[in-house]
Amino acid sequence: GNASVSIAVETENDETTNTTNASSTCTTTTAAAATATPLISHTQLFAAVEESILTPRPIVDFFYHPTANGDDAHDYLTIRERRDAICNIVRSSKLLNKARARRLFAGLGQLLRKVVEEESFTQSDTEEEGVEKEEDEEDKVLEVLGNAKEASRAVLFLRCCAFLVEAYLEGILTKLANNSSGRRSTSTRQQQQHRKIDIIDEAYEVAELLHDSLFPLQNCCGTLIKEAQHTQSAIFGMCERYWHGNFEDREQMVTQLIPLLLVKSLDDTAQKNDVKRLYSIRDAIHLLDFEDESSIASLKMHLLRTVNNPLFLQSAEGRKFIAHLFTVDASLVLDLHRAIRTQIVGAKKSILNAYADIYYMAWKESTEKEEEENRNDDNDDNGRDVVTTKIMMIQTSIEENALQDLMYQVIHAAVPSTARSVRTVLDKFYLHKKIPKVEGMLHRMYGPLLWRALVAANSTIRKQASVVLADTFPLRDPEAGEEWTEACVRKSVIACAKLMEDDVPSVRVAGSMAAARIMREFWVVVPSQDIRMLLNHIIAKHASDASSSAVRAAAVNAVITLLEEDKTHGVLRPLLPSLGNLIHDKTEKVRLAVVNMLLCIKKLRGMKYYHVVPANHLLARLAEEGRGRNNNNPRGPVAVGLSNLLGNSFFPTGSKRTMADIINRTLRLLGDSPGAAVAFYRNASSQLSVNSISRLIAALMKCLCFFIVEEKKKNEEDVGDLSLVFSPEDQSIEYKGGGGQSNTALMATIAESVSILWESIEPQLKDSQNENAEEMLTEVFSGNVLTEVYCHFEAKFENNNHDDNSEEDDAKLLDCSRACVAILNCAGKVDESKIEGLRFRIIDELSETSGMPAARRMKVNLSPNVALLCAWGMAEDVATCLASSITEYFAGDGDELDASFTRKSGTSRKRKQSPKRKVKVDKTRLPKLDIDVCLGILGHILKGSTSASVSAREFILKSDTACDTIVTALQSAKDAAERMMKPRISNGSEMSPTMIKHIGISIECYGRLIIHKEAMKCDIPIKLSPEAKSLMTWVTDTIVPTLNRLVRQEADVNPLRDLDLSSILSAASPSLDRNSSSPTIGNLGDTSFISARGSLNIFEDKSKFVSTRAVAITAMSSILCTFAEWLSVRFVGDSFAMDQISTWCKLLECSDSVVRKTLLQLCFHIAITSLKNEGDPALLQEVLSSMKNVDPCLTEIETISYAMASVISFRDERILKAAITTIVDLTRIIVLDVEEEDESGISSSLLDKVGPCMRKVIECFLSEKQSCLILAKCLIHETKPSSVRECLLREVELRSPRTGALEKVLRKWEAENITADPANDDKKVKNINLNDYELVAA
Repeated sequence: GNASVSIAVETENDETTNTTNASSTCTTTTAAAATATPLISHTQLFAAVEESILTPRPIVDFFYHPTANGDDAHDYLTIRERRDAICNIVRSSKLLNKARARRLFAGLGQLLRKVVEEESFTQSDTEEEGVEKEEDEEDKVLEVLGNAKEASRAVLFLRCCAFLVEAYLEGILTKLANNSSGRRSTSTRQQQQHRKIDIIDEAYEVAELLHDSLFPLQNCCGTLIKEAQHTQSAIFGMCERYWHGNFEDREQMVTQLIPLLLVKSLDDTAQKNDVKRLYSIRDAIHLLDFEDESSIASLKMHLLRTVNNPLFLQSAEGRKFIAHLFTVDASLVLDLHRAIRTQIVGAKKSILNAYADIYYMAWKESTEKEEEENRNDDNDDNGRDVVTTKIMMIQTSIEENALQDLMYQVIHAAVPSTARSVRTVLDKFYLHKKIPKVEGMLHRMYGPLLWRALVAANSTIRKQASVVLADTFPLRDPEAGEEWTEACVRKSVIACAKLMEDDVPSVRVAGSMAAARIMREFWVVVPSQDIRMLLNHIIAKHASDASSSAVRAAAVNAVITLLEEDKTHGVLRPLLPSLGNLIHDKTEKVRLAVVNMLLCIKKLRGMKYYHVVPANHLLARLAEEGRGRNNNNPRGPVAVGLSNLLGNSFFPTGSKRTMADIINRTLRLLGDSPGAAVAFYRNASSQLSVNSISRLIAALMKCLCFFIVEEKKKNEEDVGDLSLVFSPEDQSIEYKGGGGQSNTALMATIAESVSILWESIEPQLKDSQNENAEEMLTEVFSGNVLTEVYCHFEAKFENNNHDDNSEEDDAKLLDCSRACVAILNCAGKVDESKIEGLRFRIIDELSETSGMPAARRMKVNLSPNVALLCAWGMAEDVATCLASSITEYFAGDGDELDASFTRKSGTSRKRKQSPKRKVKVDKTRLPKLDIDVCLGILGHILKGSTSASVSAREFILKSDTACDTIVTALQSAKDAAERMMKPRISNGSEMSPTMIKHIGISIECYGRLIIHKEAMKCDIPIKLSPEAKSLMTWVTDTIVPTLNRLVRQEADVNPLRDLDLSSILSAASPSLDRNSSSPTIGNLGDTSFISARGSLNIFEDKSKFVSTRAVAITAMSSILCTFAEWLSVRFVGDSFAMDQISTWCKLLECSDSVVRKTLLQLCFHIAITSLKNEGDPALLQEVLSSMKNVDPCLTEIETISYAMASVISFRDERILKAAITTIVDLTRIIVLDVEEEDESGISSSLLDKVGPCMRKVIECFLSEKQSCLILAKCLIHETKPSSVRECLLREVELRSPRTGALEKVLRKWEAENITADPANDDKKVKNINLNDYELVAA
């Protein structure tokens, strides 16, 4: 035993893998042990046991010391092979008969009792504390043997005993199985399985001692922890084998096993196998005494922890184990249910499904136990009655304490999401409701709850009960008979009808869906007259419900539900056309429901979707969606759904369909409904492959060239190389549309469709698998094809551009512009080297703008041309061109700027005009541009008017050189404005309105450009850059003092009224355009209420002069628009910006109405945006406070009304409450100031004290139901009543629209006043005259 032998050892993996299967710890011998001659004899085993009378060392060395096999000195047994060989001896009934077994276990028991009683395996070893832990199990075993420490040896001895006992038990079971197989009947074998198996006392004593050592092994520390865990695992396997083998007194082997396995399975390092082992001994839990709370409390706590343990919920055995816990004891049911109920709220779908399985399996298991007990013919009636009573108590507790509580919650939950979660848990019962026992349970549990909930006063309860009504239909007792079933069906139908006639729209929606679900699942059961009544409600009434779009959408969705049942088609077919008009509903949700219904009908046989909605209506709807107006989205779900619906019409598929057929069909649709065709192509990538779209693009381009050639031949023009694009086969096209082949609108639509199709697949063309498609497109569009097509439409534009154009000519001009833009967009997707002459043509167009008349130059839009140059890598050249033109326009010192002014007397210097000379244009460089053209191009690029403009903006922003060049140029406009606001210029001079307009647009472009530049950093939220802060500081330090000085100097004269600044804040200001959007920083107009009012043309009055004030107001308005955009897209305010804007709001206190009218709308816009995004009403309070002493004009009154209407329209009650609280506080401050200054003693009403502006604000809030209710609640919750509070509540009582909720608040206020003055019940408030609260008559 002490000999040192060099041997090869394997890791004792079985120590760990022992946990994988409780019934196979030592089940098989290795191949070496099975085939070789006996390596270890039983005599060696008995010798080792007899030597271990005083110390476990001999038996441990016998197990874990490898021995040579035979004569070959190098052929050794591994530790695992040796252990299997020893266990095989004990497992064999031939080698270990009963007498030898008694001798073996008697020898082990004597030493084992000593080890367990002394707990020598828990002794700490100071010498081993410093030993480094090794990962290899084999090294650990050798280290234990080498150190020869008593504690380690004791732990290994326990493990050896566990292996021997388990092997002995396996041998007994194997012997019994061999004896009983084939020699007994089935009933005999079943009785044998339930019979207890005897075991020798010596083996039982060893097993009991090992079981009793499980808890002490938990106390091992230091390097023994790992060894103790392996030993525990071996003892676990022995105890599980004892339990599953049904040995005598097996109950004694699980008292410590259950808690330890439970704790191990709840540990963070637990595995699914631990849960399986615990589930395998689930029947042993019934042995625990749950009535003794003192002894079971700790274990019960661990059992309850299983319901929220992910390992238990994710594994099937874990869910079965929790379900089994429900059947252990009636007192445990309620605790388990409470533990689960706390986890349901906010749980994931997978967790809810796990709880659904648990509840259903628990109820099913309790039901099966009751049935099994009723079938039991045991003679022990008293014992059987006790068990039956316990089982019935458990089942009753599951149904009444758990399931009925869930059913109550699914109906009465205050939060709809909670009701949906609980419904998911109960879905398992709904799916099996056709099983009689499940149906009976649902009737017993839901009966007392559902019918009362369907007529409850609370609408939420009625809505949730309607869902349950459909889930449980028909809610009946399956044993009551057919007449009872018919009565239940009739009762449910009547309940559905009442729900669909409810006053609350959400309840009608729920009732409609419930009726549809009932008819779908029980179409044959529901009587025909009831079906007719329910369909009449859905199709005739709900589909035309003008009060609620949700009800109309629900009606269509209910029809979709009914269409899932084939038996309903015959009845629905003649009724569906009445729903067709809903395709044009103003609410997108309803339109989408109709489209989904049509897609559902398209899949059915015997029904055609165009019989429900005619084809012309579908095309008109698709075209309207494509326009993107009136809440339509060209890429929204409605447009995508219609595109999928009409896919075969626009792009028919099939082996018999040739490209000529597809083109002819496409051209007819392009001519008949160009808007619908364009909208379809915008969403084509969602249903067509890249190759199909590429072939369609090439074919359409050939068609376009073919039409142009035919038109040129007709006009006897040179066709150039366009005839080479299409082949003779392409001339088989036979277009029979409305305008003929020379129709300009058709050709423009074709060009636009080509551009849209190419844009939809542009990202996919970059993939290597689509190289062929890209090469095909490049081949078609290369050469001078695009140049000739572009020049053709450009020439048509020039020929039709006259001063006296008719509407037809204007339409042709628009079509030519559309075609030119589409061609330029296509050119941007092709490499410049493959296109001949187009670049030079673009530069020529830019050069020709200098000779255009001013009126035409203002209308020209060259942003697509510039976007093409940016796409071709000329972003820096474009930036230099724009910057040089802008800088030159605003350049010069004060003397040079005086050239833009004229003297007050009206005299002016005449310049000598030189004859015009023809200047040779350098076609390789970009020319100098007019300031109007420059600002127009820059405005469209920053606005993102088209996809090409967005692309150009990205190219410029990605180039630091290009971006900085334009920023520097636009700063010159700020310098020019600053020079023009100097006092030396403003005295006796007249300023050019055009120069002022250009300054305003340039400053706004400057602000927007620095915002876009900051947005390119992709920081969320967008920060305020140093340039933006500098711009705001400039306003505070320069413009605001200038305006204050000018208002004081010219208080009696208003020389600004002749200036119209509407153009400054119209097309160039995306904050005033609701449809303006930017993929870089998002939609800039979503929160703007000013966009609905059009341009800011507020200078209605006439005067002789314009002055420096025009420059200041224009610059400040442009900057306000810029930061309104920034605040809209940032969604979070900035303290620096808010402080600066608060300072600017002080200008609203001035007496100049022009300044107020210009700034008021923008200040309100920013204040309301801040309120909406952050819930901060500070800026709104600043604006209203600045207007408190102002006598507003009609325009300002309208602005205030519109602003307050925007605030009232917020759905977030928290934001609305913050605004109302601010208004109440401001009202209190104003009234206090007025009362302190008023020395006359004349009494006046509250609304007269607050001033006309605040009076209008209060009137707006009193005119709407929700706002006046929140106002009343805010006032009634004030802790200290005041005169302002009482006055405002009186105004609410007199002027607000009455609702039930408002009446409740007012009654509470009246009760307070009566309680405060019980002697005067008729006077509600002291010292208040009722006449003080009368508002001005409407």
